[in-house]
Amino acid sequence: MTTYDVELIDIVKDFDSGGGKLRAVDEVSVQIADGEFFALLGPSGCGKTTTLRLIAGFEQPSAGRVLIRGIAMEGIPAYHRPVNTVFQDYALFPHLTVEQNIMFGLEMEGVNKKEARVRAGESLEMVRLPGVGERKPRQLSGGQQQRVALARALVKKPAVLLLDEPLGALDLKLRKNMQYELKALQRDVGITFIYVTHDQEEAITMADRIAVMNEGKMLQIGSPREIYERPETVFVADFIGETNFIVGELLERGPDGFGKVKLPDDTVITAQLSETLSRPAGPVRLAIRPERIGISDVPNALDGGVDASDVTLLDALLIDKQYIGTDTRYTARIGAGIEVVARLQNSTERDAAAFTIGQSVKVSWHNSSATILDN
Repeated sequence: MTTYDVELIDIVKDFDSGGGKLRAVDEVSVQIADGEFFALLGPSGCGKTTTLRLIAGFEQPSAGRVLIRGIAMEGIPAYHRPVNTVFQDYALFPHLTVEQNIMFGLEMEGVNKKEARVRAGESLEMVRLPGVGERKPRQLSGGQQQRVALARALVKKPAVLLLDEPLGALDLKLRKNMQYELKALQRDVGITFIYVTHDQEEAITMADRIAVMNEGKMLQIGSPREIYERPETVFVADFIGETNFIVGELLERGPDGFGKVKLPDDTVITAQLSETLSRPAGPVRLAIRPERIGISDVPNALDGGVDASDVTLLDALLIDKQYIGTDTRYTARIGAGIEVVARLQNSTERDAAAFTIGQSVKVSWHNSSATILDN
């Protein structure tokens, strides 16, 4: 039988709220493998931090089970669980040196001072901060303080490291640098990371798998590519990146995983069915990423060798244009007031001026790039 580093089974967490109950986590089940970088992603109040606290032992579930390396955690307090937590505010003791901060947890567990000092030095090497052990936290930058917090968590050699918005207090440039360093560190140490964030780019950049949460539920779990390319709900498609939504009516479901959708102007197009779409027909939404939409000013806009039956090709009018450096963002009207955004990468100066507002064009996308979702 497979043993996961962390397994949540039908976890529920209710809080008392004004005489009633507020459900923060709603029947969540997930398995997280050894050495995995797993992200809990969602807006504020979606239940991701509460889920992390249930794993850590800071909260107890109202129902369900938490298992760490196959061992049920019922009744096991936070300080006896094989996990450690890194918080956004670092929680360093200002009156202690960096070395003393890192050694503190070890000494509380009875590790002798000599061994604790050696392990503290090894942890500082691990986070690329050798030679700062005698400094106080206030003498370090925000990024350095975050690394010390990581070193303090890793020095106890936990089975699982829990990280609650650990980069939230850093400026944008430092935050991006720390994303790459944190991912590299996780690969080096091989410890399972469970990472809470509301930043979609952060989750996609760092995680092996992502669980998108909203209103206490895990709506979709998958790799960054699966979450981005194949969203299963309108919320996931809208929360991750930029998405065009087109309302339509599902006419039929094909055996090949594609369906026919009628748009408000009676145009019928083919698109891929979401794996979670249950209805046989009726109101649906199409989700299409802007970078998947092509624009052409020639009647036959398809590349040579492309089967026309695999591509949607529509007349359109360009109504807006924005140059944003790496690409140009166009807004096109494709009929019955339907507007879609296309983003075309700029490879030369001429590319940015290739199309003009008011120009009649063709817009196109591969049928597999459009996903049919429940409305």
